[in-house]
Amino acid sequence: MSAVDVVRAATRHSDAAYPGPTVEAVGGCAARQVSPDGASLWLVAADLAAGTELSWGTEHGDEAVYVRSGSLTVDGRVCPADGAVIVEAGVAATATAESETSIVHVGPADPLPPSDGLRGPADSEGRGVRVIGPDGVWATVDDTQRTRFFSDASSTTNRLWLLATDRPKYFESSAHSHSQDELIHVLRGEVRVGRRVVGEGDTLWVAADRRYKLYSGDDGVHFINYRRDASVMTSPNYDGPLLEAGEATNMTWVNDTR
Repeated sequence: MSAVDVVRAATRHSDAAYPGPTVEAVGGCAARQVSPDGASLWLVAADLAAGTELSWGTEHGDEAVYVRSGSLTVDGRVCPADGAVIVEAGVAATATAESETSIVHVGPADPLPPSDGLRGPADSEGRGVRVIGPDGVWATVDDTQRTRFFSDASSTTNRLWLLATDRPKYFESSAHSHSQDELIHVLRGEVRVGRRVVGEGDTLWVAADRRYKLYSGDDGVHFINYRRDASVMTSPNYDGPLLEAGEATNMTWVNDTR
């Protein structure tokens, strides 16, 4: 598998059968996997009819569902558009689309939670389903960005890492690398990596420790970034590897937990 790859939504067949390996969907849906086959991480983009249920058993790792539009309900809690549902490893759960709802669902190929990462294993006691609203748990909001962590791998009960960033203007990153494999799914606009263009609905795969640089279009970009575990970033902007978490990067504690 290439260290950097672009999976284009237009090349992936949309099916009524839900392709997420850990979930049973009951009701109407059109879904496709928009991530590389055989990768350590997977991503499903789906449109759900009102009333469609997504059900997890107990054989899965930490997973997340980002709500693009519409809403999901879990145990009476509503996750609105631009929020996320975190289903922690081994927890049985059901999420219901209250109206027509579009989602991006991410998870790890290995159903066993990571045990040897930067923060060690998560606690098995107290795991559950967490509903995070549009403001996230940590956030940086200013004229150049609206960036939110839904989970930064620092919870006692999960190691999932999920961030959304909305850049309204041209955005250019430094040349950098991360210590974990990652998926970047574009919600609006586009990003470029070298000559590769990742458009709306497409997914960029970058392997751990691969150095790369991102450029957006003139109108900016909105994307989500998913990793299985805590990571550090190596960049010329920092004296050494930087732990990528809300507190470590001086974000604001918001805790929009429903």
